Amino acid sequence: MLDFVKKYLTKREGKTKYNNLLKDFLSDGKLDEKEKKELERLSKEYNITELELLEAHKKGSALAFQSIISDGKITEDEKSALEELMNYFKVSQKDFKFDQKAFNKFYTLGLIDKGILPDIQEHDIDIIFKKGEILHWGCPGALRKYQRVTNRINYSGPTASIKIMKGVRYRMGSIGYSTSSSEYLINEDTGVFWLTNQRIGFRGNRKNFVFPYSKIHAFELTKNGLTILKDGREKPYIIGLDDYDIPCMIISHILNNDKE
Repeated sequence: MLDFVKKYLTKREGKTKYNNLLKDFLSDGKLDEKEKKELERLSKEYNITELELLEAHKKGSALAFQSIISDGKITEDEKSALEELMNYFKVSQKDFKFDQKAFNKFYTLGLIDKGILPDIQEHDIDIIFKKGEILHWGCPGALRKYQRVTNRINYSGPTASIKIMKGVRYRMGSIGYSTSSSEYLINEDTGVFWLTNQRIGFRGNRKNFVFPYSKIHAFELTKNGLTILKDGREKPYIIGLDDYDIPCMIISHILNNDKE
């Protein structure tokens, strides 16, 4: 009985050491050859089984994934390092908390950061492209606007009621009203917000706009959405999106590149 307890405690100690060492090694999202050999030595020393290693490697893969997306982008080297690590651990995406949507987003942001914009070949956006025009982005969006609503408020001054005869009373006093107005941000239309290498546009059921980047006077991301001020237009376009990071980075890249 004592031998069994001793072996159990020794195995638990070994698994704890292995997990802690793996966590430390994966702080940069990858393993070098020296780190791999140290992990292999430790697993043999404590006789850690393949099944026990698999559980540790699933957690390690999740840790590596979180590490490479922590700065908001995935580089080509980080992508390759993650793939190499998953092959070494013999795990697949379904074995740990791999977020494909997050991976696609941060990998795209990494490419844009290197000056490589998305080139979308397959799409169902109903626009007529100009010569040499390349679609960089397209996503569902809402065209927003401020709408003023006027409210009527009734009020009355001092009043009195006098009985003239049975069943008949005369009411004296003043009754009037005032108005107040408020502005609300509403969705004017829903549709597709798109970006090419030449133009920016929105195509909705009722409202549409499209113009070259040279017509953008200013743009900023606010709590109400992506606000774009076009030259010659008094009111800005306000676009609501599910995620603003990629389209904003594309617009910034194109505008900055045009100024060079």
